[in-house]
Amino acid sequence: ATPTKAPPPAAAAPTTAAAAPATATKPPAAPAAPQELRLNLASEPDTTDPNKAHRAQEITVVRQVFVPLLLFKKDLSLTPAVAKEIPSVANGGISNDGKTYTFKLRTDAKWSDGKPVIAKEFVYSIKRMLDPKTAAEYASFYYDIVGAEELNTAKPDSTDLQKLIDATGVRAVDDASLEIKLKNPRPTFLQVMALDWPVVPLRQDMVEKGGDKWTDSPDTYIGNGPFKLQEWKHQERIVLVPNPNWWGDPKPKLTKITLLMINDATAAFASYKAGELDAVSVPPPDRPVVVADPVLGKEVVRINELITFGGRYNVLQKPFDNVKVRQAFQMAFDRKTFVDAVLKGVGKPAYSWIPPGMPGYNAALGKEWDFNPAKAKQTLADAGFPEGKGLPPIKFQFADTQANKLSAQFLQAQFKDNLGVNVELDPMDAKAVSKSINDKQYQWAWYGWGADYPDPDNWLLELWTSKGTINKSNWSSQKFDDLAKQAAAELDEPKRLKLWDDAQKALIEELPTMLTYHREQMWVVKPYVKEFITTAMDGGVPGDRFFATTSIQK
Repeated sequence: ATPTKAPPPAAAAPTTAAAAPATATKPPAAPAAPQELRLNLASEPDTTDPNKAHRAQEITVVRQVFVPLLLFKKDLSLTPAVAKEIPSVANGGISNDGKTYTFKLRTDAKWSDGKPVIAKEFVYSIKRMLDPKTAAEYASFYYDIVGAEELNTAKPDSTDLQKLIDATGVRAVDDASLEIKLKNPRPTFLQVMALDWPVVPLRQDMVEKGGDKWTDSPDTYIGNGPFKLQEWKHQERIVLVPNPNWWGDPKPKLTKITLLMINDATAAFASYKAGELDAVSVPPPDRPVVVADPVLGKEVVRINELITFGGRYNVLQKPFDNVKVRQAFQMAFDRKTFVDAVLKGVGKPAYSWIPPGMPGYNAALGKEWDFNPAKAKQTLADAGFPEGKGLPPIKFQFADTQANKLSAQFLQAQFKDNLGVNVELDPMDAKAVSKSINDKQYQWAWYGWGADYPDPDNWLLELWTSKGTINKSNWSSQKFDDLAKQAAAELDEPKRLKLWDDAQKALIEELPTMLTYHREQMWVVKPYVKEFITTAMDGGVPGDRFFATTSIQK
């Protein structure tokens, strides 16, 4: 999408199975295994504030502690969560004109401190997310709400800010009814409301009590999800434990989730082999060995994800302000060999932005930019840089991990060999890369985008339109904007998908990103980890939507 104190507590005591009647022939039942799930978050979250979260690692944490009105099931269809039912015209939850949504809330939903979850806490969260002072990455996803765009694009110090907040079309009819008014009908609005971070309920009293550090302390990071925060030891681990007031189903079987922050993939894999982690991503160089291993090979889990990786250009910085340079670079990059050599065959070369398995995927797109070194050289010459002469220095930024280094080194070699162009590699701390992209202070950077909800507008509307708050490339196309605007409001499904397809064609014509691959993950999971349920839309850690079902059975 994009992807998240007290001293360490003592390990949870093992639970004991019910004792059998004492007899001479039947020994007492053995104690159950400690129900701790140990995983690697890979990096320190920038934030775990739900309104501000956007990186996959951050979302993994948030979705354990908070629950929205609606959720996605394993098949990515919608199901009620805090809402009693999915609003529809038939049940009165959606007005006939498609502009008013009324969510009826469950009356048994509680916060981890036992207080009831009420509608005004959704109102507070949504308006806080839209407040320009929050600087929420996902704010523009909700611009269809009356007054949302006007509020979010106002100056943070505007004297009219409170008026704009009050005028936003979100209100609590009563404790159990939330009403949201839209400017225009939006076919995917229910899916947007199912995102389990930007519009979860928040407790205003806890946010104000904790101030800028409210997410760091178990005393103020109060949620309504199946788990709660026990500890955040920065740069080392986050520990979650069951919420004793969890009102949903199922009740967690785990007594602890420990999320470590091991930045080096090789070190994390070594921890798994040493029995210190229960599941981990397999580093690309180790994949063939793991598959062939008689033990590890049986623990492999492969996950086809709705994720595309690319090299995002800042199109206001030279030379990437020149579309022909971007086209030349795309044709100089051998995507198939990259997947085979660097990823060891785990993944698919990307020719489109929308990945396979997503509505709107078009396998015919992007073939004109297939690997073609001769055409790439000619296109670079047509751009005014024959054999690369006259190009300004080019720097490629990426988070400093082993996997990213391998990818960046392959990329560097491709442009040296196929275009005669030198690319400087600039490995950075993950937070620093995120900040440079968010501030648009970069030239060219490695990044990925994963589905927040299964629809093409999630891949095109906010990420590539001129006003999208996720658009960090500075790319702007009136043709694309016009098509996106039409598609976002079109209620006829075939027409809507055709408009999005035309919009994606306009994107691929200009290539504001160098398409590389659609990610597939290879993980190993210990055989004693049961009900480790993954989906194509998981966050920083596979299975993170359904940890409440997971158990340890040794």
